[in-house]
Amino acid sequence: MTTTSFMDKLAQLRATSCQELPTPELAILTRTTARLRRSGISQKCLQAGESVPDFNFIDLENNHATFYGLLAVGPVVLNFFRGFWCAYCKTELEAYANIQKQLNQLGCSYLAISPQKITVEQDLPANYQVIFDRDNQIARQFGIVYSLEADEIELFNSWGLRLDVTNESGKWELPLPATFIVTRDRTIGYEFVDVDFRARCCPDELIEKVKQVC
Repeated sequence: MTTTSFMDKLAQLRATSCQELPTPELAILTRTTARLRRSGISQKCLQAGESVPDFNFIDLENNHATFYGLLAVGPVVLNFFRGFWCAYCKTELEAYANIQKQLNQLGCSYLAISPQKITVEQDLPANYQVIFDRDNQIARQFGIVYSLEADEIELFNSWGLRLDVTNESGKWELPLPATFIVTRDRTIGYEFVDVDFRARCCPDELIEKVKQVC
């Protein structure tokens, strides 16, 4: 998926939402974006130049691994996404799957991180590392987690989406969709964080940023 087709697909998703979602539902989503913007969360989260925390995960060979251990080998792209239920996230995952070879050639690893546990129903590309971030523990360390308010919870419930159950946390929380490039010195070389869940880092732009900072 090229940058053009990626952006076109995001634009189509946005247009479809505007056409299909009732005005009151669109209003809730708009208010959420405005609330998050007022909160300053995208400025308070970890920024370029700041040190990142270590964390544990299970790798593709089902072995216990650490983020710092992976950084010892080379830079890492961290891609936080809301869940497999999110059409924007699925489009992003598909696009990033298409640049895995380029990232590998640059000596860069990739980790997709979500509060939703992967199941056999999710059809992911081979060698695609997805980490289950239980209770948003990793995302919380990056400062990108927010709680849903009553009208948002009611909206998600009306869609049949119980985040407190889906995420096995008992909480109505989500991470902002975010992409970080972490360099071998354990600092952030680049970050893309936006309070609008429809905004995502373009894959070609990500490749160029990896070349610049790593």
